[in-house]
Amino acid sequence: MCPRAFRQKAKVTWIMRGPWFLRYVLDEEGGQLCRQLGESQGVEFITSDEVQKFTRNNGRFVAETVNGRKVDFDLLTYGVGLDYYTEPVRKEVEIKSGIVTDAKLRTSAADAYAAGDIAVFYDLMVERHNQMGTWDNAEAHGRVAARNMAGADEDFFDVPTYTTTMFGSTLAVMGVTPDVQPDLESVRTFSFEEKFYRKLFFKDDRLVGAIMIGPPKGRKKLIEIMRSRRKIERPKQELLDPANLKD
Repeated sequence: MCPRAFRQKAKVTWIMRGPWFLRYVLDEEGGQLCRQLGESQGVEFITSDEVQKFTRNNGRFVAETVNGRKVDFDLLTYGVGLDYYTEPVRKEVEIKSGIVTDAKLRTSAADAYAAGDIAVFYDLMVERHNQMGTWDNAEAHGRVAARNMAGADEDFFDVPTYTTTMFGSTLAVMGVTPDVQPDLESVRTFSFEEKFYRKLFFKDDRLVGAIMIGPPKGRKKLIEIMRSRRKIERPKQELLDPANLKD
């Protein structure tokens, strides 16, 4: 909704429970850069707050927040999170937040597979069960599950990716991030003046994830390094510079 609203010069107010944008994935500085980018596009952010009720005043709709803010609006969009529909198979397969599978996307029931957002699959990249909610991951899951259902014996291994335009910039997320694996080692670089942010995540000296705001230079090489699962021998900070990713 927001990019279209920018083009049509609509006033946009973003209300969020957390202290900054994408708080489960970005640290405070990353969230601050997102806010800077949004405000440069005319977006107002109300943080650490949430809507408690809606009213009408002189024919206008009003959102009233817990902290007492009132926001007039003509169009409302909201995110409600995810609720995985597992009820039909709860007695047949192992369930956690979704349907548990092994690395081949097999469930605990014979000849039954799960793929996409619903699958809590064994992720060979981080050597633990994981759950991803991206289009790329769902499509890759579907291909592996289909081949295995047809008689193959293939492990799923891929680097999930998500890229989107955001407030006149680009946000790219690759691999595993702290919302999934909280104990990852990380290095980062950012500049509010140059409007970019990069943070890389490591597990056992292997590159397993990255977040980029701004020009996604070096993105393909970082994904290639993640897929290789090789240990990083040089200083990890060097991988933040796209110039060091050419070889």
